[in-house]
Amino acid sequence: MIAPDAAAELRAERRFDLIAAILIGLIALLAAVLAATQIYASEAATRANMRAARLADDLSARISVSSQALDSAVGAQEVALALGMESASRQLTGIQHGDDATVAVGAAQERAFDKLRKALAATSDTTGNAPVDAYTRGLLEASTADLQKELAEQNRQVDLANEAGSREQRAVLGLSFLALAGVLTGLGAVLRESRAGWIALVAACAIAGGAGALAALTLL
Repeated sequence: MIAPDAAAELRAERRFDLIAAILIGLIALLAAVLAATQIYASEAATRANMRAARLADDLSARISVSSQALDSAVGAQEVALALGMESASRQLTGIQHGDDATVAVGAAQERAFDKLRKALAATSDTTGNAPVDAYTRGLLEASTADLQKELAEQNRQVDLANEAGSREQRAVLGLSFLALAGVLTGLGAVLRESRAGWIALVAACAIAGGAGALAALTLL
């Protein structure tokens, strides 16, 4: 027969070994989950940051090109309008003073104004069409609504990158907790079922629980 004290000691030892084995398995499982989550979150943050950077560059290009196209069109229209007003004024002055030469110059300016106006209209009608490629057409024809929509998407990608970065940080912190829990578990295994061994094992369980909470947060 086994003495009562020896039997109690054996049961305590088996209980200690069972808890340690379960804890080791839990640490391994959490480590796998957190490592996979950390890799996935890192890749997601990289992709989102790259998309946000690309959208920011595209947005800047759209604003610059569309503004230049608009400024150029407005400037050309102003020149044409000034030429038309000058031709009308010159012809009116020539008629009032009976100056045929001035009238002829004004008429020539008027014909030049008509040609310039038609050329500007033709240019505006063909802007963004063939042979201009689709991307350049998008730059030239970017409207305020298009720019706002792209800005909203760029901001969304930044938010996704920040969210993925937060998940990655939680995963790294959880892995750090698991490393400490693993060290304490190993220390407990060395000390066995002594008071110090139980303290190390309980501390390892608590820290592993914290890592488990972080793993749950990274998966949300």
